[in-house]
Amino acid sequence: MNKTLIINCLKIECKMKILVSLSVAGLLLLASCGGKGKDAASMSYSQEDANEVIAYYNITVDLMKKLVATDDISKTLAYMKKDGKGFVIAPIVNRSYFQAKDTTALLNPGNCFPDAVRDSLKALCLAYVDASNKVYANYEEYCQYIKAEDYKDDKYARGREIAADQEEQGNRIQELRAQIYALVTPYADKAEEATLKDNPLKDHIMAGKALISSLEAVLEGYDSDVAKERMQSLYDTVNTQKEVASKIEKLKDYSSEMMSYEDMVNDTDKFLGELRKQLRDGKFTESGYKELLYNYNHVIDDYNRFVN
Repeated sequence: MNKTLIINCLKIECKMKILVSLSVAGLLLLASCGGKGKDAASMSYSQEDANEVIAYYNITVDLMKKLVATDDISKTLAYMKKDGKGFVIAPIVNRSYFQAKDTTALLNPGNCFPDAVRDSLKALCLAYVDASNKVYANYEEYCQYIKAEDYKDDKYARGREIAADQEEQGNRIQELRAQIYALVTPYADKAEEATLKDNPLKDHIMAGKALISSLEAVLEGYDSDVAKERMQSLYDTVNTQKEVASKIEKLKDYSSEMMSYEDMVNDTDKFLGELRKQLRDGKFTESGYKELLYNYNHVIDDYNRFVN
């Protein structure tokens, strides 16, 4: 059975929360030298190899969310930084379940990438696993520190050290996540071209990807100082892509997929409805961005159900 890409629904949120200096150009240059000596554009995948590349990409999307939740980082760090001031309750943190074999798969990209890319992915993913583990280890240590009331001996000195490391790990995780996606996505996109060749859902998949790309353009261009005319233009592009997607013929033999596809179009309508309100008011705020992001992530969930 052909595989297709699931979409990373954290990409936009991470970009907005933490601005990091990424050496993406260096990574892509590394991808084009050494080993098999092929960059993504020049790769030619068989159906089997294409499925292997896409399966690995989907593992990175799924497991990197399971290894550490962005919300866990922010709420544990906020708790640590309070130094016990005011009424403070330790947040509940429930790490998603995953197995050792899952991390083994993440750390072994396989033989369908150029050697230099494979080596870089191994190194980056290992660093991501280590940083993720450190986030939860830091929180456990901090909770034990508070429980033992050791802060009374050092006036929160050790607590601040743990908090500083927690913030560093959080920044590192966001940077690593972006680097991993920058490295693996071009190869996954190339592999998907091979899998879609005879796929009866090809038109739906391509329309879904174009629709999501237009939504991301809105979020990437969103700013409190952005010109209303610019946001209107981005709105019009999304609306056009939605109309294209909605007019593609539904396939009777794929009823489950068609339900998810229709959900994707409908949730795009909700995204557009929220953006219309903001255009009407002429105000683009942080809360407005969060509303759009909320709807965007629903579209992503719909798309991933559709392709899976």
